[in-house]
Amino acid sequence: MMSFQEFIRGRVVLVDLLAVVFGISSWISINGLWVELPVLVNQLPEGWALPSYLSTIVQIANIGPIGYSLLRAFLPRPPPPHIIILIVLVLGCGASLGLALSWSVTSEIVGVERSTMLFVFVFLLSLVDCTSSVLFLPYMGLYRDVYLNSYLVGEGMSGFIPSIAALAQGVGGNPTCQNQTLTNGTTVLVPVSEEPRFTAQDFFLFLLGMMILSLTAFILLHFLPSSREEREGLIPSGRRGSGSSEDLQTQHRDKDDSGEISPRAVTPVIQPGSIYPLLVLLGAVCFLANGALPSIQSYSCLPYGNTVYHLAATLNAMANPLMAFLAMFLPCYNKKMVGLLALLGIITTSYIVATALNSPVMLWGDLGAVLTVLGWVASGALFSYVKVSIAGLCREAGALFYCGAATQIGSAGGALTAFILVTQTNLFQGYYVTC
Repeated sequence: MMSFQEFIRGRVVLVDLLAVVFGISSWISINGLWVELPVLVNQLPEGWALPSYLSTIVQIANIGPIGYSLLRAFLPRPPPPHIIILIVLVLGCGASLGLALSWSVTSEIVGVERSTMLFVFVFLLSLVDCTSSVLFLPYMGLYRDVYLNSYLVGEGMSGFIPSIAALAQGVGGNPTCQNQTLTNGTTVLVPVSEEPRFTAQDFFLFLLGMMILSLTAFILLHFLPSSREEREGLIPSGRRGSGSSEDLQTQHRDKDDSGEISPRAVTPVIQPGSIYPLLVLLGAVCFLANGALPSIQSYSCLPYGNTVYHLAATLNAMANPLMAFLAMFLPCYNKKMVGLLALLGIITTSYIVATALNSPVMLWGDLGAVLTVLGWVASGALFSYVKVSIAGLCREAGALFYCGAATQIGSAGGALTAFILVTQTNLFQGYYVTC
């Protein structure tokens, strides 16, 4: 395990900080939306099915990375990546502002009330986040290896920060029956929930502030001279610290008999040809973690009440950056171990799926509520560590672009499958409090 002194040796802490803040923009909008769902499902016409609609919209936004991939493939000189990243982040700031101002606006479509403005701005934000998977990681590949995990910690923080805000906001507790007097003087019992500490609009404005901060961090990361010096091939030899993790992953330099400096390649941790099984595993993990499971979270948690849903959503999101941070100090380069951790995560999700299929009936009462929260947290932690580990191995094999592509393909397949099951079958049943 790497000591703190070894960790900071031979690196520029400012670049680490900028990489972290830049990484926050990768998924903060969508992660923030997921942790806010316990508030939104009780206020928007889609109700419990809202997560499946949003998951599908997020995956439709994969036209963003597909379009960028086509640009890379067919243009003789594709646009510089930093220009596209700037455009993407500015779009994210604008869409975040639009979401904050109009998330509750609905309209009638084919005789059914729909959250149209929410869907529009979620789609635009999803374009930003989905494109980040094939754009931001390769960009960080321009820098020394030691900064990749800093970016990945920031990517994980994109779930942690909104979760902290959601915990502070609260969800208002479970609905209770209260007397309400109608305009004709009749008194009836209606389900009423306590209001959260601050509104969904305030929450979305907070996400807007984080997007602006990330945009600023990227501008500094790209243009500051101290940051530019940390790119591969531009690092003075005196800046390399002996014993740093970078020494295990990049070229060492030795003096030959003539006293000249000559490169000596280090045996890579993983051969490029063996990366394909890991990409398939990554796709399967993202099928569950990014696509299918978020779509059915309301059915898994809401039978136990709003509080359980709130805790499961926020703590699951918080587990992501914690495991990414752990991977900085305790990386895993063993493919068999990565596969075992992924299998444990898949086994954990079997209980989650069982609770969703059993909805609206609770499994095991209060014990089931505890197990449901623990199941969501454990699956989030395991899958997060697996994704970070595979990303590190892909970095060694020079396959970060394909790592991002596998992430998006798996996520899209999971969301589409869950949407069909939720909206076109009767496998998942919701209920609403009646008085």
